[in-house]
Amino acid sequence: MSAVLAGTQVPTILVVDDSTAVRQLTAGVLRREGFVVLEAADGREGLDSALREQPDVILCDIHMPVLDGWDLVREARGSESLATTPVLMLTSDSDRVSVRRAMAAGADDYLTKPWTLAELLSAVSSLLEKARRHKADAQRAQEHLRSAVLATIPHELRTPMVSILGSTELLLTRRDRYTPERVQGMLEDVHRSAKALARTISRMMDWAELSASHTHGSPGGVSHRLDIGHAVSELLASQAFRQEVQAVLKVATDSESGVFAGHAVQVRMEPGHIQCWGPDCQKILTELLVNALRFSKPGRPVGVTGKPLGHESYQLEIANLGVAMPEKFMAQIGALSQADREVHEQQGMGLGLAISQLAARRNGALLQVARFDGMPTVMRLTFLQHGVEQKNLF
Repeated sequence: MSAVLAGTQVPTILVVDDSTAVRQLTAGVLRREGFVVLEAADGREGLDSALREQPDVILCDIHMPVLDGWDLVREARGSESLATTPVLMLTSDSDRVSVRRAMAAGADDYLTKPWTLAELLSAVSSLLEKARRHKADAQRAQEHLRSAVLATIPHELRTPMVSILGSTELLLTRRDRYTPERVQGMLEDVHRSAKALARTISRMMDWAELSASHTHGSPGGVSHRLDIGHAVSELLASQAFRQEVQAVLKVATDSESGVFAGHAVQVRMEPGHIQCWGPDCQKILTELLVNALRFSKPGRPVGVTGKPLGHESYQLEIANLGVAMPEKFMAQIGALSQADREVHEQQGMGLGLAISQLAARRNGALLQVARFDGMPTVMRLTFLQHGVEQKNLF
C-alpha cells in the first residue's frame, strides 16, 4: 500500500548518501511508495540541493566526503529556509556517541543500517506528520498575529489621532473663546499626541523592516566590532534613552545619573567585543531596558550584567524585580502580544520584545527569557564575539 495518500500533495524526499548502491536502493523504495525523490552523492551537493529544492524531508548518511552528515545538518539548521525541515540520519554506526552527536547537530530521528522497509516508511511518515504539525502551528501563529494587529493598531493609532483632531478643531473654530494659557495647554496636548503617534509609527516601521529581513548578519553584510560595555554606558548616558523612558513610563526625567523613573540601573560587565551592528544593538538594549524599568516594582533597581563565554560568545543579562511573565506568554513572545493585558492594563502593542528578537537574530545573536517569575525576570542575550563565525555559536 502506498505511503502517500491519494488527493494529497506528493511530498519530496531528498536522499543524501555517497554510496551509490544504498542511495539508489533507498530512492527506489521511496519512489515505489509514491514520493518524489531527489538524490545527492555528498553532503555539499545535498545541502545545495536542499536549499534550491526545499524538500519536505531530508534523509542523510553521516560519513560522506566534502561535507559529512553532521555538518550538513548543522549548516541546514543555520539556514532560515531549512531550519525546521525534518532530517532523518541513516547510519551504520550503532554506538550511542554517533547517534547523540547526530541529534545534537539538529537531526530529528535516525535509522541504523541495515533498515527494513517498514522502519524506513514509518520514520518518514512520522517526520512528515511532524512537519505538518509545525506548519499548522505556524499558520495559527500568523492568525494570532493578524487578530492582534486588528485589535491593537486601531487603538494605538486612533487614540492620539482623536486627541490631535479634537484639539485642532477647537482651536480652529473657538480659539477666540480661550485664554492664552488654555491655548498653550491645548497646543502642548497636540504636540504630545503627535509625538506619541510618531513613536508608534516609527516602531511599527522598525518591526516591519526587521520582519522583512530574511538574512542573518547586519545590513550590507559587514561584520561590526562593538565594545559592548561602552555601548551600554553610552546608551544609559544618552538623552534619547531618557526621553524614551519618559515617553513610555510617563514620568518626569530623573536628574541623578544612572537613575530612570526612580529605578537605579546597576551595571556590572566584564570587557568584551561583540559582532553586532550599532543601531541594532541600540534598539535591542533600549527595548529590553525600558521593558525592565516599566515592569519593575517601585524603587527597585534593574541589573545589567555581562561576561564572555570562552572565546566564542558574550552573554548579557538584564534583570528586574516585578511582574511575573505567564508561562503561556513565554511560548508566544512576538510582535503585538502582551502578558495578561486584560489583567495588567497597559498601552502599547507588545512590539518591544519582537523588535529585540528580530534585531538580535539579524546579527546572529540569541535572545532568551532565562527566568520569568519576576523574582527576578531575566532576559538573556548571547552575542557572537567579534570575528567568530555564526555556526560556532548555536
